[in-house]
Amino acid sequence: MECLNGNIEYTRIGDAGTPFEDIDAWCHLHDQYLTRYGLNKQYKELLQVLRKKAEIQLNYVRTKDKFSLTLLEIEEENLKIMLSNNGQGISIEQTLVHLSKFVGYWLRAKDITTGEYFTLLDEYKRITKLENGKKD
Repeated sequence: MECLNGNIEYTRIGDAGTPFEDIDAWCHLHDQYLTRYGLNKQYKELLQVLRKKAEIQLNYVRTKDKFSLTLLEIEEENLKIMLSNNGQGISIEQTLVHLSKFVGYWLRAKDITTGEYFTLLDEYKRITKLENGKKD
C-alpha cells in the first residue's frame, strides 16, 4: 500500500537500500503481483485512463489549448477514483474494517500481506455473490 502511494522505500528489508535498489525491489514485487493476479478488467481500464491522460498532456504541449487542461483535470479525477481501492470509492483501511467483520477478527494493514489482502477480498466478493444468489 505504501509503495502504491509512491513510498517505494517500503520495499526494503532492514536499513540498507538505495533508490535504485528500491525501484528494482518494487519492480520485482509488481511482477510477482502480475504473475499471480494478472491484468484484471479494472487494471486494463486504469491503463486506458493513463493513456488518455498522456494523450491530453501531449495535445496541450502541442497546441497550448487551455481546454486540454480541463480535460486533464477530469482524467486526473477519474484516476483518483479508480486508484481508491479498485474504484470502490473507499480506502483500503475501510475495506479492512469490512473484511475484519467477515473473518471475525481485526485485520491491521501492517499485519496483512498483499497476497492475503487480495485473497480475502476475492473470497469476500465470492461469498457475497453466493449470498445474493449469483454464481461465479
